[in-house]
Amino acid sequence: MSGHSKWTNIQHRKQNQDIKKSKKFSKFIREINLIIKKFGINSFHLKKIIDNAKLLNIPKNKIEKIIKKSLIKNNNNCKNLDLEGKIHGICIYIECITDNNIRTTSNIRTCFNKHGGKLCNNGNLSHFFSKKMIFSIKKEDIFSIKDFELMLIDFGANDIFNKNNKIDFITNFEDFGTMKNNLEKLKLKYNFKSIRIPNHLIDIKKENKEKVINLIEKLKKFNDIKNIYSNLII
Repeated sequence: MSGHSKWTNIQHRKQNQDIKKSKKFSKFIREINLIIKKFGINSFHLKKIIDNAKLLNIPKNKIEKIIKKSLIKNNNNCKNLDLEGKIHGICIYIECITDNNIRTTSNIRTCFNKHGGKLCNNGNLSHFFSKKMIFSIKKEDIFSIKDFELMLIDFGANDIFNKNNKIDFITNFEDFGTMKNNLEKLKLKYNFKSIRIPNHLIDIKKENKEKVINLIEKLKKFNDIKNIYSNLII
């Protein structure tokens, strides 16, 4: 029985990993469609998302097929959709990519309602979050870590995170162009993405905190959802 149980656990873990990979792949396809629609095939944005796809180990031939398919279909349906909700005093900001705003909004509203929360009108909660840009650079491409960190501060970095094999740093959304131009002058390869950071974190009692976390976990299962942000202290 123990051998059977071990094999079942391995299968279960593999299924979970496959589901996560599938969701990332689906989101990547929608992002490709959206970027080609908005910026075209030769855009800087498309180049960056392809670089990010390689980090997810999506094969080059699959990336090329996705781009070709997107161009052939000329998919003009995918759009960005931001939604805002509240549960037990906690604000949740959701970024989606969808081809059907009504369907996506309805599904997410139902999820909030089932867990004791509610969707709010757009703009009601956005001021609780600041839009930022986060950049990543491999350490092997940097000449001197200490000197580079000082330069980043001059370029407008708010926070710098020195990790094992890379450096992450955050700038205000308005400073994105300045940071990008300075990094390119130094001929450094980098990845970036936009994020939202809560202006103030809130702590709530354990019972309600578990309910908020449970809602967020349920929301993560929606393919249309790209990012979820909250001001909960976990």
